[in-house]
Amino acid sequence: MAGTVLSLRPPGTPRDIPRWYLASFAGTCACILLYTGFGLFFVRLHARMIADESVIIGAYGMTRLIAPDDGHLWLMVHQLSSALFFGLTLGVLAGLVCMTVTLPAWISGRLIRIDPVALLGAGFASIFLSYSRELPLVSVVAGILCPVCFVLPWAVILRAGKGARIRWGRWALFGVILVSPLTLALVPGSTFLNMRNAMVTLPVVSGLSDFYYEHTLLPADVIKPFPARSQNVIALSRTIEKIGPIPHGTLWVRTKDPCGVRGARVVLGRGELPCTSVILPDDRPANDKNRVFNELAERFDPNRFMRRGLGIFFYSGPMLIMTALLLSWFALGLERAYARSRAAAVVVVLAYLSFFVPAFHGAYLLYMLERDPQRIAAYALSHVEKERYLAVSTYPGALTTEALAAMLKDSSARVRINALIEAGERRDRSLFPLIDTCADDPQLNVRTKACQALGALGSVRSLEVLERVVRDDPAWYVRDYAYAAIGRIRPEAKVVLEE
Repeated sequence: MAGTVLSLRPPGTPRDIPRWYLASFAGTCACILLYTGFGLFFVRLHARMIADESVIIGAYGMTRLIAPDDGHLWLMVHQLSSALFFGLTLGVLAGLVCMTVTLPAWISGRLIRIDPVALLGAGFASIFLSYSRELPLVSVVAGILCPVCFVLPWAVILRAGKGARIRWGRWALFGVILVSPLTLALVPGSTFLNMRNAMVTLPVVSGLSDFYYEHTLLPADVIKPFPARSQNVIALSRTIEKIGPIPHGTLWVRTKDPCGVRGARVVLGRGELPCTSVILPDDRPANDKNRVFNELAERFDPNRFMRRGLGIFFYSGPMLIMTALLLSWFALGLERAYARSRAAAVVVVLAYLSFFVPAFHGAYLLYMLERDPQRIAAYALSHVEKERYLAVSTYPGALTTEALAAMLKDSSARVRINALIEAGERRDRSLFPLIDTCADDPQLNVRTKACQALGALGSVRSLEVLERVVRDDPAWYVRDYAYAAIGRIRPEAKVVLEE
């Protein structure tokens, strides 16, 4: 056929919808692999930057949140695990873009000359969604390669298909069956906090949650704007006499050669310097009115386009689109299974629905509590974990101190998490011994909330516990929370003169 670059199915055969799902899944997986490699460049760069920063912070007697030779920075397994964050976000987002631009070719059954142009547009879109001024070449190469990586497995799988007809009504029915439990049980009142709380109660999912938090700070360092970091080294020339406000976690190194301070994230000067720096145009203190962290922050933010792309992924629909695609693919599989064995399809549907029984039960209990808030006392003392959780997460302010104290010792991690949040809000120092115990909890998220509560209490004993956590806790993520809490009680910052 004139203008055809590649035929995707024999002429006259029906579109193979199951094959399209498989091809799109394979193409998206290729994008995930590509962007995991993309992320590896960034996490390795930032591992070195964090290590250099740790060296100078430790040299001047400040608290180090991570040692320069820590395995979470340098072991390849940890770097790959951290890089996977970019694969499962930016890679999936780029896969959706490629899926969209290749849809006309799948519908027509052939790639024509205009399709490479559309794929080039997908490449530019991928560059825009993941661009970094820190490593611009890596961003451009990954964006250009992404459509190629998507199309190669996509086309091979489509060309192997022979066409398949489906029962549209049956497919739609199975789709409704699969989506309805999510809509009824999870969407009403669902928040990130509720989802996180649910994750810590299931052994397998809890392991995945801990894996994420163990490997989140390295990719987070890539995308965080300068003011959001826990610690910062700022080099400034000696001509800058006054600094102004010194935020918690900052080390200001005044030196003859600010460009030579290894580990500094920002360099300040009164005039031109032979490195990337911020020139202060006046005689005001360097951080007058916190301007280094406010007015000038954008200059230290080379990855804001990448962060915008991640924001699109998390908050603008792609996550819901991917969920819908996976569920519709599952529904398609059920439709085909039903054609072979009705009993098998029914068994699979019943097994799927059974997973939502606890969610339905929880939604019912929440409805009863909201209808009659007086039930909270009974819920708080209940032997049913869901009722105790709903009591502390729905109306925590209505709990007595005794009930809250019991919940700080609860066998359920998500109950302890929410009890700690409420304890921090109340600032009741009589709860200190129980919060102290939670600082050694086996569950990572419980320990982070214990750190926040201790910071809110603001006592000398709280400070002692937090300093111990920063020194001894095995999780970098928890140490980071503890350090932030220390800043609420006794901020740590230094100005030093380097010879």
